[in-house]
Amino acid sequence: MNSHIIEQYPEFAVNCFTGSFSALAGMKGRGITEQSLFEQGDAYLFQAGLDESGYPEYIFPVEEAGVLGMRRMGFGLEAVPISYGDVGAQLKDLVDRFGGAVVWVNTSHLGYAEVYGRTSPYLHSIVIDEVAEDVSDLRVFDCMVVDTERFSCRARLDFAEFEKAISDRIQSDAHDCMGFFYVVTGADESKGPDVLASSLREQARRFATEDRFRNAVKDYQRLCVECFDDPGRSTEFGARRLFIHSTVLYSVPSLTLLGRSLEAAGASDEAKALCEEAIRHWRALGVLALRYEATGSGAVMERLNQRFAVLDDVTARLWGELA
Repeated sequence: MNSHIIEQYPEFAVNCFTGSFSALAGMKGRGITEQSLFEQGDAYLFQAGLDESGYPEYIFPVEEAGVLGMRRMGFGLEAVPISYGDVGAQLKDLVDRFGGAVVWVNTSHLGYAEVYGRTSPYLHSIVIDEVAEDVSDLRVFDCMVVDTERFSCRARLDFAEFEKAISDRIQSDAHDCMGFFYVVTGADESKGPDVLASSLREQARRFATEDRFRNAVKDYQRLCVECFDDPGRSTEFGARRLFIHSTVLYSVPSLTLLGRSLEAAGASDEAKALCEEAIRHWRALGVLALRYEATGSGAVMERLNQRFAVLDDVTARLWGELA
């Protein structure tokens, strides 16, 4: 059977891992929002590093935050090492017992969406919720297909492609978590997202005390400058990645979600205003990144550095307001 999309939906997740956990929890009969996972998993805290292609990225510690959020919300969670010699039987057993599994894959082997074949390979999470009796193919829920327009989908994935997707290892500074099936083993209904204000205060505390979060904007700026000065890396590709990280995938979407959390928590008007200000500056940074991609101009680089400095200040003030 050829891999193909069964159904396509306009809704999509902010992050593939947290989105997959949200979907898996729903399959287990206890629906939770991705926003609640960001709140309970300290996922509004960002760090900087190098992505799977060796280019700068600015992103929250995805695996750490997703697992923390699920456990804080009362879900029993187990990371089961993949038995590569007998993946089909293992996965079928897990799906039969737990209703589904989340797994990290290499996108270059996902044949159901054309976009995965024409973009550089990257780490991605999907949910497996059905295995064919003859283990010839799987049913997948993909919460975030990043094409010209993003979407989510249900799809059939050829098992041979799946085996390649889970074994063709790919990693970055932030993610090195291939090789496991994540399953929900139970759910404590007494725990829920009713501790929003304290979770935001905890994230503010961590921002103040952990260098990887407090210095993330400065670290990201340094890595971008080093990338642009490195003749072994493409300035144009690095600048485009800066645009994507700032505006499309991570910074702006996560801050937009944070704005909703601040509203729900009854945060101060100052905190909400600082969140909106940070969104505006990240969008402006993205525009400058596109200009730098097109021109390589030193003047544009200077404006990028100025905007990074403003973002560092606004980010610190925002978390200070939430402390």
